Amino acid sequence: MPGISARGLSHEGRRQLAVNLTRVLALYRSILDVYIIEFFTDNLWDTLPCSWQEALDGLNPPQLATMLLGMPGEGEVIRYRSVWPLTLLALKSTACALAFTRTPGFQTPSEFLENPSQSSRLTAPFRKHVRPKKQHEIRRLGELVKKLSDFTGCTQVVDVGSGQGHLSRFMALGLGLMVKSIEGDQRLVERAQRLDQELLQALEKEEKRNPQICAAGATASGAGPPAATESGCPSGPPGPGEPCSGLLQPGSTACPTGGDAYSTGPAAVPSGAGFPC
Repeated sequence: MPGISARGLSHEGRRQLAVNLTRVLALYRSILDVYIIEFFTDNLWDTLPCSWQEALDGLNPPQLATMLLGMPGEGEVIRYRSVWPLTLLALKSTACALAFTRTPGFQTPSEFLENPSQSSRLTAPFRKHVRPKKQHEIRRLGELVKKLSDFTGCTQVVDVGSGQGHLSRFMALGLGLMVKSIEGDQRLVERAQRLDQELLQALEKEEKRNPQICAAGATASGAGPPAATESGCPSGPPGPGEPCSGLLQPGSTACPTGGDAYSTGPAAVPSGAGFPC
């Protein structure tokens, strides 16, 4: 499927593409904006129109891929065993027309030239359990949020739908932003909390091995204005047993806020857990 690339579109073309994508997502959100596992856990099959069920029932995964994605194998011809509903054919055509290209028309980002699976611009703690695509996304988005926060004087960031907390964790501990993470899926909340604890333990071990990095990070942090703080997040250089921001990103300070029952990422860890502030 060739797809489209926003790089070749004008400003107006990009705006119209965003409008079209939003309309399609709004119309078919129940089946497009979900995880694959939810098709089984939430029984999404029963939400499909009866005419769609009749057309798709009994097809195996390779047949579905061929008919829905239009990617027949070599020498293979797409054959429909029945007449598909116009609404299903319209969704298929629309999805093909609005799909982004999977073949990059640009060079590999420089951060992945040395190792295609690890971003050289993210420290190891933020790469763990994160796929390359996600590493690139959280770094770019996190740095953009940081620039906008500095430019506008924003003191707090809310990550709605934070999932496993990868972006929140990077913004709070890597870029020194005050972050609140909100996630409604309890499974993802629990996963994020486990990753939080894993990161804290890794930082504590690294600090013991490299105390000089911690001292350098504290010195660099003290060069500018003190980071904003909240209850349970002390200011100043880290004390004994507290992970140091220098181990994450030289010169950065981080002071995540306390979270609630629906929070994930650094915000989900109780105050006094030992985050660098």
